[in-house]
Amino acid sequence: MKNAFSFCLPILVGATLSCFAQTDHATAPGGENSFEQLPELKASDIIKPELLKGPHFSVREPVPTSSGTNQFTIDSDYGLFEADGNEMLVKRVREIGAIGELKEVSRTDQFKQSLAAAAKGPLNGAKNLVQDPANTISNVPKGIMKFMGRAGESLKKVGQKSEGKDPQGSSAQQLIGYSNAKRKVAVKLGVDPYSTNTVLQKELDGIAWASFAGGFALTAATLPVGGGVGMALSVTKTSNSLDSMLLDKSPGDLKIMNRQALTGMGVSESDIERLLNNNSFSPTTSTAFVLNLKSLDGVQDRRAFVHIAGQTASDESDAIFCVQTAALLAKIHESEKPLARIALVADRFPIAVAKDGTVVVALQWDYAAWTPGAARFCDEVQKVDAESGRKGILVAISGQASPRLKQELQARRIAINDRVNPGPLK
Repeated sequence: MKNAFSFCLPILVGATLSCFAQTDHATAPGGENSFEQLPELKASDIIKPELLKGPHFSVREPVPTSSGTNQFTIDSDYGLFEADGNEMLVKRVREIGAIGELKEVSRTDQFKQSLAAAAKGPLNGAKNLVQDPANTISNVPKGIMKFMGRAGESLKKVGQKSEGKDPQGSSAQQLIGYSNAKRKVAVKLGVDPYSTNTVLQKELDGIAWASFAGGFALTAATLPVGGGVGMALSVTKTSNSLDSMLLDKSPGDLKIMNRQALTGMGVSESDIERLLNNNSFSPTTSTAFVLNLKSLDGVQDRRAFVHIAGQTASDESDAIFCVQTAALLAKIHESEKPLARIALVADRFPIAVAKDGTVVVALQWDYAAWTPGAARFCDEVQKVDAESGRKGILVAISGQASPRLKQELQARRIAINDRVNPGPLK
């Protein structure tokens, strides 16, 4: 027999979709000041100094807060970068630092000699097999808005890889050493070897080729250590595990490992294939997502999250949303409120139900304000709580909630924890 919570899922999704349309600036009938206008934040007010400006970059002061994420623009010595959200800002700043380090290495005599040797070596013809793994998709809903919205069916197919025989055949196998060298460089610098940052990829390719085909020695003297990749993804307590996996395992090995882990969670074969063959998930983000789901040990129906992640994600922002949401749920599960199961609201958005019956809504959300949609959400979600026995509601967001939002939620007896995963925020 279905419990009361199951019958209320349609109510919750309608409210949730309204809540997070935070571009809604309508006022209540009672007066012009009943709701907040979404602010344009200042980067210097919200971001840690080390992520605001560095030797090769500076973050522009205006930070719009539309679409659920802080929108950053980064000026750098290597071009203009945009970051959709707090987590992407951390990732891009690290990548800019890595680009600077790699360019310094490429100026050394040792590198130039190795590159010349590679050009004369027997492997030079195989260089054309190296392909930039980056694939970027723009002008579509991203992150939380993708999962909340009703995107067209065509978007569901954007991130799917085509299956079939590798046209490069056995020739591509020569480049295993090249791929290993590239991963080693990236992980030492604390960046994703499969990043969509094309400027970074170009620099990684150059250093990796000089190492693989020209004998360039990657030492502490030639390549400073830049930190862990996992720390830029907020992967619960598994950052060290993620870094070692990226260093030691090929993409194929990671796929095998992730498939085994997902099978152990009861995920169907079709959902596993859909996730692991979705181009929006790089080997790094798919592994981080699986590791975070594994840390939800004992939580039922994790397969529901895998299903919607593989079906809905169509770009890097969507993949990061999945990684971060799973990380938030894991953090709540481990340190605050043990979770019982994952549920999908209208087959679109993952929430959780705690063992004590509390409805847990975890959101990768950079800045949340009190809007008309938030008010409608509160009204409806309280109905869900009533139908499920008034066990309580917990909203946990990664970023900052406005004082007004906190006040309104508390008045409605909805608990809110903000800055659960503050990332670059002060």
